[in-house]
This record gives sequence, structure tokens and C-alpha cells, in this order.
Amino acid sequence: MYKNIAVAYDGSEGSRIALQKSVEFVKALPDTKLSVIYVDEDHRESVGYMDAGNASAPVVSANVDSNYAQFMPPGLGDEGFRPPKDHDDTTAEYSKHMHNSIQQQLDKHNIKASVLALEGNAAKTISAFIEEQNIDLLVIGNSGKSGLQKFFVGSVSKKLIKDSSSSILVVK
Repeated sequence: MYKNIAVAYDGSEGSRIALQKSVEFVKALPDTKLSVIYVDEDHRESVGYMDAGNASAPVVSANVDSNYAQFMPPGLGDEGFRPPKDHDDTTAEYSKHMHNSIQQQLDKHNIKASVLALEGNAAKTISAFIEEQNIDLLVIGNSGKSGLQKFFVGSVSKKLIKDSSSSILVVK
């Protein structure tokens, strides 16, 4: 059956359910290797300069899933995990927080797994991980996006279903 399972985790309710389902698989299939991956899509901005005759203007480019995402109001339909206000929001600290959260859930069920923090576009990074690690099954939660945000940006789940080389289980 499945020998190499990965679960995509972002702290949302859907990803917590996906992690729980993965734990059930590992308990039922004890020889299965489990990897829990968290992708940091922290929008790193790069500033370049556009020449317009004798003047130059800064151009800010954020990593976005779609040409339309840049026009979306921040947080529209976003119901995913948010760190506490007093949480240090650096990439390293946030990844450490996510890692600890995931590890606590695994420890609660006495499950051994690899917990990995990756960086980049979630759909592309997860797809690459699946291929590189020969993942048999990817377990993901239903999209954390809703309404207009899903329409403009699209969901990671939808992109993975379309582009992934492995079987995918989307849990609700």
C-alpha cells in the first residue's frame, strides 16, 4: 500500500485534520514513513528600479500565486493559523513555532515522523518535495481560502491535485 506519506501543514484547521488522518494511516500501516512539511511562503519583497527616461522608480515585487493576488485586500477570506501578536514573526522563529506545534501533536500520538520547514511557493515546493522524496500519498486539508481570495489566487489543494505526481487525499 503506502510506504511514504507526506502531510502538508500550515496550522489551519484543515491541515490539523490532515495531520490527524496521516497519524491514523501510520498507526494502521506501521512500516510507513511519515513526513510533515510546512512551507514558509513569507512574502519576501525584492526592490528593483525601472528606468523611465532620466528618472528611475522603485519597483516592489512580492511572491504571489497569481497576477491578481497583488490586488487583493490583505487577509481577505484568510482563516488560517496566525501567530500570537507578541510572537516574533521572523522566518526562523515562525518555523520553530510551527515545528514545535507539529511535534507536540505527533508526540501526543507517539508517532515518529520527519518534520520539515521548506521555503517558497507552497504548491511548487510541495510538488517538488513529492517528486524528490518519492511520496506515495500526500494528505492535505481543504483550502483555507474562501470566496474572492480563492477565485483570484486559487487554492494550494487545487494546484497540487492538478500538478502532483502522487496520489492525494484531501480531507475536510
